[in-house]
Amino acid sequence: MRLASYNVENLFDRARAMNLKSLSQGKPILERFAELNALLAQPSYSAADKTRMAKLVIELDLEKSDVGDFVILRRNRGGLIKRPKSGGVQIVASGRADWVGSLELRDEPVDEQAMRNTARVMRDVEADVLGVVEVESRPVLRDFNADGVAALGGETCRHAMVVDGNDTRGIDVGLLTRQGF
Repeated sequence: MRLASYNVENLFDRARAMNLKSLSQGKPILERFAELNALLAQPSYSAADKTRMAKLVIELDLEKSDVGDFVILRRNRGGLIKRPKSGGVQIVASGRADWVGSLELRDEPVDEQAMRNTARVMRDVEADVLGVVEVESRPVLRDFNADGVAALGGETCRHAMVVDGNDTRGIDVGLLTRQGF
């Protein structure tokens, strides 16, 4: 039996900040995103927290809109921020209980060459059981196996399973198994 694992880094859609020409370009965006998410999750916001949160909101291109180049601020209920006409951002919530929403990374399609390279690796490892990380969903994994790997002449796996990951970024994990495994 041949076992393998592979980080597919999402098969069809990837966070824009992770889809730039180099990791060093996206790293500051991801660090600001993580810091703002951690601050937003706190039960109460101090004056220093609010000042830092406002600065991060601006740095993440959310000063004028809830949709920035790399990040989306979803505000479902309650008040989190005000955007005065004079500019800037004010954090008006006193803590996490004052608003319902989330901060999300914006996605964009993965380019075709990257998808082919992922399929090539999956084909070449010839694993009977392949553990995958950063997969969008079971249907995506199943279809990529059936279409992407098969298009390169690889033996496709018979079974696909995906489990919700336990990390805050929503990274899911999965298994592909060949017949008999």
